[in-house]
Amino acid sequence: MKCAGDSGHGDHRKNAFHRVRRAGVILSLLGMAPACSEITEVASPDLAVVVARDGLPFTVQAIPGEILDRISPHQVVLVGETHFLREHRELMTGLVRDLHARGFRQLLLEWPHMADWLLTDFVEDLQNEPDWEPPVSLGGDLITAIRDFNRTLPAVERVHVRGIDVNLNDYGGARDFQGLLRRLARHLASAGPVAELLQDGYDTPARQTVAIETLQEALRTDRADLRDSWGAYWYDTVAEMVEVELASVSIRAMRQDHYDLTVRLRESVMKRLADLRLDGYAPGTLINVGGNHAQKEYLKGTDQQWLGDYLVHESAAVGGSVIVLNINPARIVTGSGGATTLFDIRDASPANELWRLMNEAWPDRAVFLPLDDPVFAAGGVPINYEGTIYLAAPKRQYDILVLLPLAHRVPLQ
Repeated sequence: MKCAGDSGHGDHRKNAFHRVRRAGVILSLLGMAPACSEITEVASPDLAVVVARDGLPFTVQAIPGEILDRISPHQVVLVGETHFLREHRELMTGLVRDLHARGFRQLLLEWPHMADWLLTDFVEDLQNEPDWEPPVSLGGDLITAIRDFNRTLPAVERVHVRGIDVNLNDYGGARDFQGLLRRLARHLASAGPVAELLQDGYDTPARQTVAIETLQEALRTDRADLRDSWGAYWYDTVAEMVEVELASVSIRAMRQDHYDLTVRLRESVMKRLADLRLDGYAPGTLINVGGNHAQKEYLKGTDQQWLGDYLVHESAAVGGSVIVLNINPARIVTGSGGATTLFDIRDASPANELWRLMNEAWPDRAVFLPLDDPVFAAGGVPINYEGTIYLAAPKRQYDILVLLPLAHRVPLQ
């Protein structure tokens, strides 16, 4: 169990959590730090009453107007997810379509930035790269659904999809960056300073740093000529790719041995890219990232300021007009026909755990639960995130919880 102190937003060092292991049952609080032992767990009947009163069951295929009425007045709807779940992507597809009718025109994703230009090309049917398809493991089904939706719309009303993550080895890292830059270079009148990087081995962090810095300096020095030769769109695309890749090189190099530091560096890039896409953008924006990135106050993961925290409290591009959802599965299955159960909230949680209570109230329905009741801000609510149970005040992290009754894990490619 992880147990929260009572400090509010703003000082993440004071808001650190005391950690105690437990497996499906409440462990004794004896011996824990005083800040933890002062918190009383909310009893199952009390939480169940709130869930039954405030929960709104629905199906992923039909999002109720009450939900859309609640989230659509905000400039940004920020969604935290458990990665690689088919039903989550189906829900996101529905949100994109339904929020489009309410003025939303942009989706930002936890996607490697090096593929950002390919996302734009694919989703907006520009046909520069007609043979490219987004990988299913990274959400290709969602992206393809948006492309198909865009085909029904006038060009000025299309949904724009952008990647706001660094280029990690998980995505192919340096190998894919060089390959995608080579692919982009086919659309330039001449490769110019890009040619040198494409010929480079680009196989170690030191060589990558030198190559990227050299290209960045050439882009700055020859900016006017290159914008004339390549056009403003391709010049700006390359310049931004280079900037993000330079940050990514050091993150990739240190990630194994200095993980917490690289998480902070990665989050800084995600904040900058989110601000870049949001600044001056009038239509609404939907953002889909992992649940850690979406939290508006530290609960899980490295003790730091996450993207949600930044957007809600600091981003001048948004002005605080952000509502944060966290979507979680009650059960995850994999294999043909869902033959193997990977996670089941009924087996993984005690009787008063919040997701379990939501699932018990509506076992075959998705559930939308606004965290408006004071019990969610006071602390002492057990909540299970990917196998770790936190004793927390979930309102501090999210505004709304959404539970999927069943989710199928998408195979990694």
